[in-house]
Amino acid sequence: MTLSVIVAMCDVREFCRTALKSLALNAREDFEFIVVDDCSVDGTSEILREMVPGIPGAVLIRNERNLGISATRNIGLAAARGRFFTFLDGDDWYAPGYLAQLVGWMSESGVDFLRTGHVRAYGRKRKIVMAPLAPRALPLDPADYIGPVDASTFMDYPQSWAGIYDRERLRQADALFFDESLRTAEDRPWFYKLHLRMRSFGVVDLHGVFYRRDVSTSLTKVPDERQLDFLPAFRMIFDELSHHPRGYELSFKAMRTLCALIVIHLGREEQYEELTRDLLRARGAQILFDLPQDILEGTLAGMDSARVTKLRELMSQHQGAAAR
Repeated sequence: MTLSVIVAMCDVREFCRTALKSLALNAREDFEFIVVDDCSVDGTSEILREMVPGIPGAVLIRNERNLGISATRNIGLAAARGRFFTFLDGDDWYAPGYLAQLVGWMSESGVDFLRTGHVRAYGRKRKIVMAPLAPRALPLDPADYIGPVDASTFMDYPQSWAGIYDRERLRQADALFFDESLRTAEDRPWFYKLHLRMRSFGVVDLHGVFYRRDVSTSLTKVPDERQLDFLPAFRMIFDELSHHPRGYELSFKAMRTLCALIVIHLGREEQYEELTRDLLRARGAQILFDLPQDILEGTLAGMDSARVTKLRELMSQHQGAAAR
């Protein structure tokens, strides 16, 4: 088996037919499609039972209770037999022939993992998104492409479905599975792990996976505590960095991203439930206190004054609340 495609499905009745048809248009005798239904309740399960048996190489697994995206992908990874694997979300889809091109590039490159661009779909509008700048179609050291701190890098492009991965090499590095405690932001520590533990990666200009934006049922639209899992995700990232010879140097990129994300979430906190807003402020301030202060201060020194003011106000308020 050359390729395993792991497809997580949860309450995507409106979109799953398109995703499944795109799998059929990419089928090959050495490809398998592992469709994992995460206990859908909106009618998705009935569509999957109807369509999956008709797709060459497809198997259907159903979770008896909702487990979340990390555990659902892990179930697919545990069942995978392919030399390579990739992901597809249940509301996205592939262009015809995309997977054969993806496997062709991966086989030729010999790298541990390969990143691609993708196409964002806003209703009927399309926008091509390039993978962050890097030499194309060359073997690269993954750790060299975590930074620079003040530019968009692969750490700012945490879409696991925009890539293909060598299953055995990731398994040998203990980098195959996702942390199941994360309900969102699961891709961020996973990619740090890959960039810190794997030997090589590559980048190609391939844009055959379509990512549907502004979907009302997306987990990113749910204004509850799950949106705050980026905070424990960054604790995992700093723990991973602490074990790497270049960890201190590379931690500045992680801190910059964490600070930027906290400010973004503060900017839209009115959309969140009251409890979630309180947790965002308390947990956001706490992680800034808990992480190395020299890295935090070095990071704040390079950020614009508006964001620095918001972060310092957050930390000051937290200190005041703790004193009371």
